[in-house]
Amino acid sequence: MFSKRSKQYIIILSIFMTPMFTGCLFEGINQPKSAQPGEIIDVSLKITDNIVPEPNAHKGLLGVIVPADWDFVSATYTSVLGNGNLSVSDGWKDSLVKYYPANQFGANMKWIALVSDTGYSYQNTTSFYVQLKLKVGQSLGCFNLGYLTTKAISGMLGTGNTAWAPLSYPHQIGVPDSNLCVNPYSTRRAVEWDDLLDRKSGWTGADGIYSIPLNGYEAPSIVPADSQFFVFSDTFIGQVDSNNHRFNVKMVNNTVALLPNNVPDTSKIKFYWKTDLNGNPKSVFVPATPNANPGDWYWLMDGIALNGSIYVYALRLNSTTGGLGFELNGVVLLKFKLDPVTFIKDIQQFDTPLFVKDTVANWDITLGQALMSMTAQSGNPGADGYIYVYGPKSGPGGKELMAARVLPENIENFSEYRYWNGTNWGSDIRSMAPLTSGISQEFSVTALAANKFLAVFEMGGGVAVRMGDSPVGPFGIFHKVYDCPEILIDPDIFVYNAKAHPNLSSPDELLISYNVNTFDFAGHFSNADIYRPRFIYLTVNDSGSTSAEEMASLPETFALGQNYPNPFNPSTKITFSVPKNEKVSIKVFNALGETISELTNRYYDAGKYEVDFNTAQNISSGVYFYRMEAGEFAQTKKMILIR
Repeated sequence: MFSKRSKQYIIILSIFMTPMFTGCLFEGINQPKSAQPGEIIDVSLKITDNIVPEPNAHKGLLGVIVPADWDFVSATYTSVLGNGNLSVSDGWKDSLVKYYPANQFGANMKWIALVSDTGYSYQNTTSFYVQLKLKVGQSLGCFNLGYLTTKAISGMLGTGNTAWAPLSYPHQIGVPDSNLCVNPYSTRRAVEWDDLLDRKSGWTGADGIYSIPLNGYEAPSIVPADSQFFVFSDTFIGQVDSNNHRFNVKMVNNTVALLPNNVPDTSKIKFYWKTDLNGNPKSVFVPATPNANPGDWYWLMDGIALNGSIYVYALRLNSTTGGLGFELNGVVLLKFKLDPVTFIKDIQQFDTPLFVKDTVANWDITLGQALMSMTAQSGNPGADGYIYVYGPKSGPGGKELMAARVLPENIENFSEYRYWNGTNWGSDIRSMAPLTSGISQEFSVTALAANKFLAVFEMGGGVAVRMGDSPVGPFGIFHKVYDCPEILIDPDIFVYNAKAHPNLSSPDELLISYNVNTFDFAGHFSNADIYRPRFIYLTVNDSGSTSAEEMASLPETFALGQNYPNPFNPSTKITFSVPKNEKVSIKVFNALGETISELTNRYYDAGKYEVDFNTAQNISSGVYFYRMEAGEFAQTKKMILIR
């Protein structure tokens, strides 16, 4: 069984890897889908606080983000502790504006800040039911409302802890018609991927999960892809009985797996860990760099396959006697090869400068938590030849997204890494500038199009996304696309570290994983479902808020525009129109009819769109053709590249 130190590892690492513990939750939000100008609407909220016991009778704060011409009418609350009213507080509105600027939620939006008339102390998880009345303004269109709650305590909004001040956004309402709104994101469970990691013997669950395509092709594919390599951190090795209880269990700090393609076949995935002379499980990777100390261990991060080798970044941690009982002391780059006999061979380990800590200002940066390859081999649109290396900057206000980049041939040459400072790529990691905030420790950045990048992360017990227009943003306000149901099973259960796996995805749906864990250590043995990744599919629809005027101007027919500029070098834009929801494919061909690039291949809602064709790849001057297919519509046009 586990040693005391092993128990400590698995719990403290789970805490380290998540930006939130248990906390306040919006368990229910009932809001109308549409309203008429000037109408008074009713909104029902169920807010649950499971940070207990709460010995201090703090008042409750409720923030509501609404269009600027909307008005507050009234708000009441009921609970087993008591009932009362919420009233407007300009002071708390100033705090909301400071930490959550209204313009981040769209033009002409504002905060309404409400505070309860009474505070309550309580011992057990408690729910509060709020009845809110709002008066709709005269503006027409689709509007995204948002709701934030916390205890009315100074500093709570600025902690960056989304459990202490959860924000639920967006909730769409159409004025005067719900047809004005189209949800830009939709999700469904990826049950077959859940089943892939629901194992009854050997590998029975793990923390962390990254997937690495061995052929370097990271983009979604319509055909089964090449072999996929998985890395996991703290892992249970043992058995699961018919009652779903773990037994004969050992825990190791990291394991790996190999799947021969991107199809979740439970009979084909192979898990691997090392063993000692007595046959007991051991970690695959153990620190052995000049900076490593006895007792250190690795938490594996993202990786990439290059020139027959696999590179994986890893956090190096060690035990301490104070604080949380552990300490992060470095980021290491691992390099190794796969072997049919020994599975992994030729392991090399490199200390890196990708971890920096400021003990005075109380922040640290750890790069390597997410990679995005923008090489030609990756298949990603708008490839510029670089590998983008992302990580969080962790501080008192939460976690911010940071970015570095390096050319593939320089991945082992750390003097060649360059760090985004908000204006350009510099050589000083301490001068890095954040791309956005509110992310989780593990996350992902995925190229959806030449000018569309999706950051996926965990926030407030669910999966959230932010869209950016370049690898370094700017990234917009988050959309919470999925509420993880596991957290409602037990207050001790929490979810964390959501990320996308484009290499395991189809062009229509992006596969996303998140982790499930518990603060009750015994729960890992009584319920084997707790400690393993879960999966969902995300569909991204190219539409957002639509005004009444914009609805009137939607295209009536499919159309493919002439690229501009034309002739061009090195890039050009191609416009197209879609009158209804339809799958659109646009490909570029050379004069021989050979496919040069697939610019898009997914569903679009009615609207007008634009894609980029970038010739950073080495193709010569000449005449090229681009073809759009959508349902029964097909059209081809010519363009000229001049070098």
